[in-house]
Amino acid sequence: MSVEALASAWSRTENAPDGSIVTVDSEISGRLRGGTPWHAGGDDALLMAMVIRPSIDPLQEALLWLVASLGAADALDSVTASTHVMQWPDTIVQRSGEAAGDGVRCVVNVTTQLGPGRIEHAVVAVRSHIDRLDMAGEAGNIKERLLDALDEQLQAATRLIERNSLELLETFNDRCSMMNRRARVSLLPRGEARGRVTAVDNDGFLVLESSTGMLERIAPASLRSLELVDELD
Repeated sequence: MSVEALASAWSRTENAPDGSIVTVDSEISGRLRGGTPWHAGGDDALLMAMVIRPSIDPLQEALLWLVASLGAADALDSVTASTHVMQWPDTIVQRSGEAAGDGVRCVVNVTTQLGPGRIEHAVVAVRSHIDRLDMAGEAGNIKERLLDALDEQLQAATRLIERNSLELLETFNDRCSMMNRRARVSLLPRGEARGRVTAVDNDGFLVLESSTGMLERIAPASLRSLELVDELD
């Protein structure tokens, strides 16, 4: 059905070890955050999921979106001739000012299984448009190169959140392309928030500042859609 479903089933039924990876060539019903369909596959896309078992407080669950995004961005940097930045909570784009800048290169998804006072496991899925990447040097097997880089960088980001979650947060905020931009956010199950993006906070929530100075925190789980705008009505 989807690469997340395969990895989650492996984790639940066979206790897949930390760092285990599932890859597929295509998905019957690939889904991104919030159930958004994903249709790319075959030679044009890399579809993978990693099982992680981070030793963190379950209240830090939302920070795993930062782990996924930072790890994916670092992996893309290492195998391409471009640099990449993040759009909270799940999108990696090529940095503005470079050729074809701001185009979506990769989307991540995170599903978490909680246990009594702990995170049993999480599945980090990465879906990348291979055909949009500006590959560095000899292309070789693009999927294998990117998969090796994702393996290394996602595990590195997982170890970082276990060792120093504040360093992870600072690194993410420095590379988040949304900072100080105005946003219109559609919320689940309903509602809307508007304001200037000021930070992603210690819980992994997006912080918006309204025109009156009021701060509103948006959890990844409550986000329906997010639009960056020049001006707010």
